Amino acid sequence: MAVTSTINIDAPADKVWSVLADLGGIYKWNPGVAHSHSTSELTQGEGATRHCDLDDKNYLKERAFDWREGESFKIDVTESTMPLESNIVTFHVAPTGDAAPDDAGTRVSVTADYKLKFGIIGTLMDVLFAKRQAQQGFDDMMAGLKHYVETGEEIGDSVRRAAVIA
Repeated sequence: MAVTSTINIDAPADKVWSVLADLGGIYKWNPGVAHSHSTSELTQGEGATRHCDLDDKNYLKERAFDWREGESFKIDVTESTMPLESNIVTFHVAPTGDAAPDDAGTRVSVTADYKLKFGIIGTLMDVLFAKRQAQQGFDDMMAGLKHYVETGEEIGDSVRRAAVIA
């Protein structure tokens, strides 16, 4: 299954890219991540890894690959407490409009191509609720990214709600 979320951010593409490329800093803008940190010497780029605590008991370990500086990269979830058999997340950044680079906005898209564990039971879980939850999570993540890039404010529960409602 796959879910995609896209958002326009009122900031130059290089500013948005620098936020996305700081892999260990995802907790600053993703309301679904309570804390995160880099787990490799590389903090960005091909092969960089991170650990994301989603809450008190759930986590993800991830590795970046297919890194195309300033344009896109993929994240492979290598270990998780979530019922994921596989999950590849692709981030893509592109300037919008014909304005000068310093004035241009940025279009960001994220796509998760995932498969749940448990065979047919996992497929049923996905149809009944998991895909909806994943879509909401990615929409919230994009709203958080927009808010953080445009304001510099880290995401918290109150900021998250305001960003999603706005």
